[in-house]
Amino acid sequence: MKVTILGCHGGVAPGYRTSCYMINDRFLIDAGSVASALSPKRQAEIEDIFVTHPHIDHIKDICFLVENTFYEERSILNIRSTPDILNSIQSHLLNDILWPDFSKIYVDAKQKKALVRYLPIEQGMVHDGIKITHMRVNHPGHAIGFILDDGKNQIVFSGDTGPTDELWELANQCKNLKAVFTEISFPNYMDTLARASGHFTTQQLLEDIKKLRNQDVPIYIAHFKPRFFEELMDEFHRHAPKRMHLLHQEDEFKF
Repeated sequence: MKVTILGCHGGVAPGYRTSCYMINDRFLIDAGSVASALSPKRQAEIEDIFVTHPHIDHIKDICFLVENTFYEERSILNIRSTPDILNSIQSHLLNDILWPDFSKIYVDAKQKKALVRYLPIEQGMVHDGIKITHMRVNHPGHAIGFILDDGKNQIVFSGDTGPTDELWELANQCKNLKAVFTEISFPNYMDTLARASGHFTTQQLLEDIKKLRNQDVPIYIAHFKPRFFEELMDEFHRHAPKRMHLLHQEDEFKF
């Protein structure tokens, strides 16, 4: 599996793009910065987005992705997640108020082909040759994480979360876990806020990954908040073990 980091920050500022992972150059996990990172031509090749939760930093570029690729030949864009998350996106973002409801806008003369389709995910579904398992995590918005399994290797994507359990339980069942992509959002002194908002501090994550039996698996960190970037960098470099790595925009990994 190939993972390309289109965006990996927990906020927007010059040089900071929000959460968006491209898998095998084919589909996305979250869409916080797909339109910011890819050319319109490349955006038109994206047909599927798996959404971890409906917070704006994880879905905002769905709006611009559709607008940038609004033509009859474009394949339908499938937004895939749980029914609760899909309902939130359609009710509160693509709702004909903040942005058009593209599931009701047709691009063909016969009015049979809409621009967007909402597809509830099934547990253990196979997409593009990859088995995708989802689980609830500890973050508002009915948030979920994903495990991707290509039959040989497995990768965990936590999405936004604070201390959680089911994710690590399922990760421990993986026979050849290659990587965990997770987050740190707040400095350690903001522990109370981090717990209330469902995010990790460095110290919280160090405690939580003790639940993972394989302590050699690389842990890749995203979602640093721009406001606290220098503090987070300092804490990370002082306390994080060698198997923890900071993500950068445009990073690519092959597993």
